[in-house]
This record gives sequence, C-alpha cells and structure tokens, in this order.
Amino acid sequence: MANQVKKAEQGVVVEDLFKLMSLTQVTHGNELTFFVENQADEAKNGYTAKISSVSDKGEYRAWATNGVNLQPTLTPNALFYIGQTSDEKKTPQLFRMPLDGGTAVQVTSGKAKVQQVLASGDGSTVFFTTLSTDEEPKFKTVDKPQTRHVTKLFSHMDGYGWFPNDAKYALNSLDVASGKVTLVFTGEHPVALTDVDLGGDFVLYTRPTQPDLDTDHDMTNGVYAYDVTQASEKWVTESVAGGCFYDASFSPDGQKLALIGNDLKVGSHTVDNLWVYEFASDKLTNLTHAEDTVHVGYVGELATDFAQNRKEKGVYWLDNNRYVFTALHHGRSQMYTGDESGVKLVDDQPREVYDFAVAGPNKVVLSVSKQDQPNELVELDLTTGAETSLFNPNADYERQHTYSSPKHFDYRASDGQALEGWYLPPHNPKAKNPVLLYVHGGPHAAYGESFFYEFQVYTTLGYGVVFVNPRGSTTYGQDFVDDVTGHYGERDFSDVMSGLDYALEHFPELDADHQYIAGGSYGGFMTTWTVGHTDRFNAAVAQRSVTNWISMYGYSDIGFYFNRQELRADLFEEGGVEKYWKMSPLAYAHNVKTPLRLLHGEWDMRCPIGQSEEFYTAVKQTGTDVDFIRYPQAFHGVSRDGFPNLRLQRIKDMDEWFSRY
Repeated sequence: MANQVKKAEQGVVVEDLFKLMSLTQVTHGNELTFFVENQADEAKNGYTAKISSVSDKGEYRAWATNGVNLQPTLTPNALFYIGQTSDEKKTPQLFRMPLDGGTAVQVTSGKAKVQQVLASGDGSTVFFTTLSTDEEPKFKTVDKPQTRHVTKLFSHMDGYGWFPNDAKYALNSLDVASGKVTLVFTGEHPVALTDVDLGGDFVLYTRPTQPDLDTDHDMTNGVYAYDVTQASEKWVTESVAGGCFYDASFSPDGQKLALIGNDLKVGSHTVDNLWVYEFASDKLTNLTHAEDTVHVGYVGELATDFAQNRKEKGVYWLDNNRYVFTALHHGRSQMYTGDESGVKLVDDQPREVYDFAVAGPNKVVLSVSKQDQPNELVELDLTTGAETSLFNPNADYERQHTYSSPKHFDYRASDGQALEGWYLPPHNPKAKNPVLLYVHGGPHAAYGESFFYEFQVYTTLGYGVVFVNPRGSTTYGQDFVDDVTGHYGERDFSDVMSGLDYALEHFPELDADHQYIAGGSYGGFMTTWTVGHTDRFNAAVAQRSVTNWISMYGYSDIGFYFNRQELRADLFEEGGVEKYWKMSPLAYAHNVKTPLRLLHGEWDMRCPIGQSEEFYTAVKQTGTDVDFIRYPQAFHGVSRDGFPNLRLQRIKDMDEWFSRY
C-alpha cells in the first residue's frame, strides 16, 4: 500500500528500559477500565506508576500521575488509590479522587503506611490495611546506629528487608458517604485482603494458620471471612488446615467463594488448584487437579523481567453461579470459566496474562504480553472468543522499533522426556551468530510466551538466545515440578544441555564455536554447576547464584525450609552434610576452566552474596579467568526491579565479558 508506513529496523537497546511500559492492576467499573502504567524513570533512577483509564469507547485518560500510585479501587463516584505523600518520607497513604472531575484528596495521614485497599461490592465502604512501626526494614547509614534485635526464626525477606519486632497491623473501614474511618481490628501479624462482599459486612483475607509458630516456618495460609458487624472470624479453609491458599472471591450473593490454593502435599511447590466453598454446607471442593498440568493462578508465574506491580488476582465471579479464572499451562496463560458442572477452557493463546478484570457478564479485560509484544490491553468475549484491542502503551515506540520473534521447539531429553524450548534469533543475523543459553530461576518457574526485555537487548547485540524449561519447571504438572527435588544437577542439567544441542542442530545460523551460558538464582546454580562439569562454553556469567547448600541453609531468608524441601534432607540429619555438599557447585569449583564472571547484589537475602564470594575464592585459586561484580543496594531481584542504572549495567557487564571470548 502506498500510504503504509514501514517500521524502522531498530531493535531493543539497553536504554529502552526507560521507554517501554507495562500495564498491571486492571480493574473495571463505571464503563471505564483502570490500570497502572509502570515505567522506569532515568532522571530519578527509580520507577513511576501512574493510574490511567480507557473507556469502553477507547478514550484514554490519566488520573494519578506523580510518583508511585497503586491499587485503583472504584466506588460509584470516586477513585480510591494508594499514593505517596509529598514530603521526603513519601509514606504510602489513601487518596480519593472524584470520577466527575477534581483533584485528589489525601484521606489518611500519619506514620502508618497504607498497604492494601478494597471496596465493598456496592461501593459504600472502603477497607484498607496499615502497618505501623518505627523500625527500618533495609540497611541504612546514620550517625548513631541502633542495634537490631532478632527474635524470630523467619526474620527477614528478600526485596523487603528485616521484619520489625514492634509492628502493628490494622484493618480499617471508610464510610464513603460520610468519610468516617473506623478501626476494624489490629494485630501483630499481617493479613492479605482478597475481597469484600456486596454490602461491606464481610471481608475476606488470607493469613498463616499458625502465625506464632516459633521453631519452624509456617508454610500454611488459610482463607478467613471476617464478620465486621459481629467482630468474628471464620476459618473458611479449615477442612484443608494444612493447605496454602492465596486468593478468594465472593459470589455476588455472598453464598459461595471461589478460591485458589493447594494442600501443601509436596511442600511449597505444590501446584495450585481452583476450589469452591459453600457457606450453607460448609463444604470446600477442589475443581481442578495437578495431574491435569494446569497451574491455577499466578504463583507459578512465567520467568520474565518486564511487568511490575501485578495485582495477581486470579479468580472472579461472573454471576452467582459462574466464575472466571486464569491458569498457566506449558509456558503460557489460559483463561477458564466454570460453574457447578465443571470448568471450561475459553482462551489458550500463546501469551501471558499479567492481570485481568471482569467487564460484564461475559467479558473480561486482560493485560497481555507476548515474546514479541511487551504489553496490550484487550477485551475478551468469553462466549465467542472475539477480542478487541483497547490500549497499547508502547504504540509510539513500536512505530520505530521491531522485536525479535521467537521460534518455538519441542525436543526430547536423553531419557525420552518431552521438553519445550524457544530460540530468539539475532535482530540482524549473520551467517554465524554466538549463542547464549539462558537458564531460568526457581527452579519452580518457567519460561514461556511473555516479553523478556533483557533477551530482546541481547538479540540486538547479535546473540541468538536459547531458553528451555527443564524438569523442575512449573506449568507442566506436579510430577514435572517434583522431578528436580533431591536431584539437583542431574536430569535438569541434562535437559538444559539437550535443549542447547537441539537448537545448534536445527538452527544452523547458531555458531557452535561461540557458546555462552548465563542464569540467575537457580539459573546461577545451573551455570556454576555446568562450568564445574563441562568445558564446552567459551564463557559464563553466573548471577545471584546458589553455590553452597550448607551455608545457604542458615544465611538465606528461606534457606532452612527451602533446602529441606528441595534437597529432601535436613542439614542436621544423618548424611545431610554429605548430601548438601554433593549437590553444591562449590564442590566442583576446582574443575572450572571456563572464563567465569559472577554478579551479585549486596543486599541479596534470598541467595546471599557469600554464595558468590565462596565460589569466586575457590575458582580464583585455580588460575581460571574469573572476576566478581558486586551491585550495591541491590536485592535478589536486581534484574527485575532493582535500580534502573544497575539493571542497565548488568547487561553491559555480561556483554562485555562474553565479548572478550
């Protein structure tokens, strides 16, 4: 066509982190779909999150635009959300903005931080939770430092910091008409709000069932319905007392709940299912099954580095009898509807659903992502499957840029196990191109049909990127997830190598003389394990790795219980030390001949920086070319939500190392 504008052939470069946006926290009401637009801010070296909307007619409007604004919550006449105060502390507080025009008004004030906000179905009442503490969760340099008194076994969490000993949590209600705020209850332990009934009489939340457990970590998580008028709590999931539930929603009439969770049969990596609870019969029923390879909800989410501030609410009711939920299967999202007769698959496109909301009796609005499209807001008709695009936050960027499109492949492991992988070709391929094998973290996560900013940058730099889902990955069923536990570095290692072999054989533009490997967390474990067991790679970069399960046990925020589950042994039982050492990459560090760069965040609490320090010390003494880069003020998630300047530097550090070889 003569008037057609041809896209420029510019690929994604590292600085484009500041240009690309993701949409999350989708909600619908008043013929408007609200969402949060997330973007990295180069000037402030941080992130912004603005609340915007698009009408059913496609009309766009920005609402809360300064700083970080989250959790848009609708009532008939107002938008409530959590925003930051304008002072230096930027305390999260509750704000209210009229839907018919006007400026935002700050509803709450003081030192208490607002954490969650939800409205009743009729919009008459808004509930919100707060945290009050004088203790700083992160490391901080002051003139007169104070001691930190630790009394809990589970005392800190990566990405947050240290749990306070003096915390006071509160649930509050706000009468929308009068503006009166009422304290509902306080406690020493947090609750996670999931829903409020139509009239605001009952609030649903999840919390650990044994919050005062002192000698172990309580992995359970129950659903509770709190009667605001009677000030009483009902344990909804008591019939599965040892289970872990993350989400629950009221049917419109308040008679039933749809829930997402599991029975913790095989520990924290038990696959989640969809459950329905009936108040009249006090009966909780599991409607999906792990053996069906459907992972309900978001807990087994796809490994990606793009979306931020997800709402991750996985189930809603369409009416009093029908519900809609999202699930993960073979590296992609699916949408299901269900009723008393069972569940039905209604959408199975190769993409990931970041967040979604109900927009009518048979319609949902989805924020979706594909490997070659960062994000789009679409409306899906659940009856016909017809789909309408509502908003693309990166439309202007895409007029000047193109993405590398994936080549999906199925392959077999050496023992015949069916496996799945992807190959992202270089943006401007040559006759022969270096191949970068990238291993995901977890191990109970999965690569799949979702945009990966870092991978796209590597294709522009000239790499062909290969990534696979070895045994231990999610989205393939419980048996597949379980396969790695107690067997780290065995079939999972073989699966990863077989995937690379397949790619080299079937994509001849990949250069077998220039092979590189990288990965973070479990991917870092696999990278350090690999270079201790083979010399096939020209160079390797291991990030935030696990290298020594023995020291990981007591130093990681989750080490003591994670190690027990994943290695199927406790460090202190007979043979525990030997088993931990046998599965530790550090035990094979003396074999490393591959040039190795180690990257680690200094605030990492999940895989503490000592894991890389130990491996660096061991390999350095062998004479192998190895170096170590430390990222200040960086938690485990530095590649996903760390300081933007460090995210860019990471990629440059990796490319510089590979380019040497």
